Amino acid sequence: MNKKKRIAILFAVIIVAVGIIIAVTSHQKKEMDFDEFADRFEKSAEEVLGEDVRKVSKTELAATLTYGDQNDKDNNIYYRILKTTFYEGGPEEITGLHTEALGVLFPVDSMDSCEEMMIQDWPGALYKKDDTAFLCWTYSPEVTYVLEYTPSKIDDSEIIKMAESAEPVK
Repeated sequence: MNKKKRIAILFAVIIVAVGIIIAVTSHQKKEMDFDEFADRFEKSAEEVLGEDVRKVSKTELAATLTYGDQNDKDNNIYYRILKTTFYEGGPEEITGLHTEALGVLFPVDSMDSCEEMMIQDWPGALYKKDDTAFLCWTYSPEVTYVLEYTPSKIDDSEIIKMAESAEPVK
C-alpha cells in the first residue's frame, strides 16, 4: 500500500471515530427535573388507571428556613412549611395533624416514637427516628409546619418553645 492510501484510511477512521463520539455524547440522557418527572408520572397514572382516577390533593414543600451554624449542621434547625392543595375531596376531612402531608418529608409509620401534643391551639406531634426529630403541627388543612432538629444537640423543650412562639401570617 502506498503512503497516500494509508493516510486516507487513517483520516477516514479518525472521522468515523469523531462522529461516533459526537453521536454518543449528544444522545446521553439529560437529568429530569422533579416537575417534569411529576408531570410524566401523573400522565402515566391516568393512562394506566383510566378516567375514573382523580387527583385528590397535592402537598408541596413551600419553604425551608434554616437556623443555625453552617459549620455544625447537627446544630441546625430546619423550619419547613408544607402546603396542601385540595382538588377533589375537601380540607374538612383533615381534623387533626395532617399526617399525609408529613409524608413529603418523612415516612410517619417508620418513626421510632410519636408524642402527640398541642402547639398553641393546633394539633401536633413530636416524631423521632434515630437522632433526628420532627416537631409538627397543622395550622389549617392547607398548611402544616415542621421543625426538624437533632435532639442530642438541641433540647426538645427549646424546640417546643420555638413552635409555641409561632404566629400565623396575616
